[in-house]
Amino acid sequence: MIVPAFNEEAVIGRCLEALLDQVVPADEIVVVDNNSTDRTALIAGGYADRGVRVVHEPRQGLVPARDRGFDEATGDILGRVDADTLVEPDWVLRLTEAFADPGVSAVTGPSWFYDAPMHRAGLAAQRLLCHRVNRMLSGHPMLWGSNMALTRECWQELRAHACPGPDLFEDLDLAIHLHRLGRRVHYADRLRAPVSARRLAGSLGGLRRYLRTWHRTYALHDQHRAAAGARVFTATGLVLLFPPVALLLRAYTPYEGTLSPRRLFARSTTAVRPIP
Repeated sequence: MIVPAFNEEAVIGRCLEALLDQVVPADEIVVVDNNSTDRTALIAGGYADRGVRVVHEPRQGLVPARDRGFDEATGDILGRVDADTLVEPDWVLRLTEAFADPGVSAVTGPSWFYDAPMHRAGLAAQRLLCHRVNRMLSGHPMLWGSNMALTRECWQELRAHACPGPDLFEDLDLAIHLHRLGRRVHYADRLRAPVSARRLAGSLGGLRRYLRTWHRTYALHDQHRAAAGARVFTATGLVLLFPPVALLLRAYTPYEGTLSPRRLFARSTTAVRPIP
């Protein structure tokens, strides 16, 4: 299992605990420290006696960190999550079941926000916006970087085709190249890995800059109709969905599960959802 990490001291411990608390244990867990200036590497290194290995990638960026992790891993199945992911206890088991089909090259699944209210609604929204919409736009399955895995043999072929970034959705880039290589991506709905809502809890400008990469990734691969569709969905979401979601997250107290109107007027409510 590979976990790219840059300045993730607030969340890396919980992520590793979830990866270690599996009904079927992972063969290995590799944390790729990407020049963190906080205690990320120190915290991850504290799990060395439980089989977690920390490697350092000096080239800055998610793509170089991801590639280093895939290259360092020794297993036949290369799982990949983000540092704010909390996989469910049967995550490794579900991966094993999915890859029992020899025709499957990659597996992905849904997520929801563990530090936001209405988990079922979040799960349904993630299925729709991240998986079904992208499949409609591109004509092939999407990969979700916070919850995915490849076979080693697939990565060895895919590596030469994957784009170096930095201004792209690296998981969408992989999905596009897998489709072009004729590789099968399997969507496993029971392979679930909740993530933090920290990006949605940030500023509108920051979210807009992040989502701008969506249509740019399609355009980079000459999928211009998909790029136009991504622009429309992005603009619609920012106008119609971001304001009420942002207010809901601001009023919500993560990990306590309560809504407090007083938090709407607090100076800052982002400390528990840090964005690197």
